Amino acid sequence: MAQPFLEPVAQCMGVTIFAPTAGKFSFMKSPFAAHTTLSAVDIYPGGGFGDMAPSPVDGTVIDIREYLTPTPFKSRDFKEYITAIRQGDSVVKILHMKPAVKVGDTISAGDPLGILVHNGYFYFWNEPPLHVEVRQQGDYIRASNYNPLKLCFEFSSTDTSLESNIQCKVVFSDERFALLTGGYDGQTVKGYRLGGCLLDGLVPMAQMDDIDYFGLIGLHPPCEVMRVEGNRYMVSTGKVRAEILAGGHVDCRALAFSLSYSVPTIKVIPKQYGQKLFNVGDDVIIGLSLCKD
Repeated sequence: MAQPFLEPVAQCMGVTIFAPTAGKFSFMKSPFAAHTTLSAVDIYPGGGFGDMAPSPVDGTVIDIREYLTPTPFKSRDFKEYITAIRQGDSVVKILHMKPAVKVGDTISAGDPLGILVHNGYFYFWNEPPLHVEVRQQGDYIRASNYNPLKLCFEFSSTDTSLESNIQCKVVFSDERFALLTGGYDGQTVKGYRLGGCLLDGLVPMAQMDDIDYFGLIGLHPPCEVMRVEGNRYMVSTGKVRAEILAGGHVDCRALAFSLSYSVPTIKVIPKQYGQKLFNVGDDVIIGLSLCKD
């Protein structure tokens, strides 16, 4: 049974995936293959690399594997871990965590699962997540996954404007990124609205080659979509424009939107490491516009 500090975010093949209420989660903020089929969620428990992460699911640990990831540092071994947890006839695949459990352990959602690791898969602006998928037994190692997740929440809005100006306050800023809070929407799950939907994923402010999609969550997206699963839509980044309207000239790479059961934030990503964008307490206005078909 899930702990009271968790809430459900998605379901698939009889498995419910939970996220900490004080953290955040995203379905669209990663270039990993399973995200392009809407089959994965990244859960950010809060805290930093090296902290203990709670399990997002119930089940029994059936497999743990480790391997090295690409890294520019020849003297450092950046290990990745695959942890497989069986629940019923399904297997949950979890990445980005060094397990504190062993094969044969039975766990509940919220139990300590493992240490959040930093490896060669991460950009400098990434915070530590758990990458979570639901797979068939015997097919949980390969990257490709075609088991889309169904969301455990909905969102609808009478304001379907294709433009949004979000007045924000900077709550964190260092050489990696800045975090802003502003007027967010949503009843249970909360986020930032555009076109009557909640935003999820990266919205470019400069050329980005790695991720060319973001997500909209709602009832009726007002633009052409690339893929759909229930109330979740994958949209080309060519459909959205973002700019800093107030807060001084800021040369950025992208805005990162995620979802939360508490207070959602907007991450502003610099073009390069070491470029501090704002000071804590700065007022910033972010302008967004969506291109209708």
